Amino acid sequence: MLKTIDEACDFISEWCGEEVPHPGEPLTTSVAVPHCVFRLNARVGELWRSAKRIPGPLLEYATPFLGLLEGQDRILHPSNYVVDANGIVAFVYENQGVWQYGFNPDRMDRLLVRGDWCDGLRGDFSAEWREVEATTEDALICTLLINMCMQSDNNWDDNAPKPESARIALWKHPAWSDFDGFWINDERTLIYFSGWQVRRR
Repeated sequence: MLKTIDEACDFISEWCGEEVPHPGEPLTTSVAVPHCVFRLNARVGELWRSAKRIPGPLLEYATPFLGLLEGQDRILHPSNYVVDANGIVAFVYENQGVWQYGFNPDRMDRLLVRGDWCDGLRGDFSAEWREVEATTEDALICTLLINMCMQSDNNWDDNAPKPESARIALWKHPAWSDFDGFWINDERTLIYFSGWQVRRR
């Protein structure tokens, strides 16, 4: 299973047929930045500057690789980090604003969430930040995979079972209790998650 940003970027490079790294500019910000974000910038940070959406109503990029940072949910560039009134920095926004990932600059590795996130708290969509048993790196890996999959060749059928061939756990985490993770086949040509069957394009 993928455990680090570097492992995730290596897999994404293979899936997308794209050589990495595409490093970004050095990060300069007055807000503390988690180590995993520095690693993300070192591997694909150039996309914050260069990746552009295809004009039109759909959230679409020319390739899945170009959509890594905003192809579904938005991973903020650290220059846009703001410490809110509670002392928390949001670093990922769900594309319709339903939930956010954040961190406390004094405990940057610990993940905070708020809103309608997938930890089973249906009916309690508090705007308050709450800590979950996961790290900021876990959240970034999950977001990168979702963004890549949503920009790949995908098909959704909520009633279809997980294909038997998608038997290898690519990424899963117990904190995401309403999400069974990403599964891949031996040939590494099919990813399954939450009713989505995803293939390369």
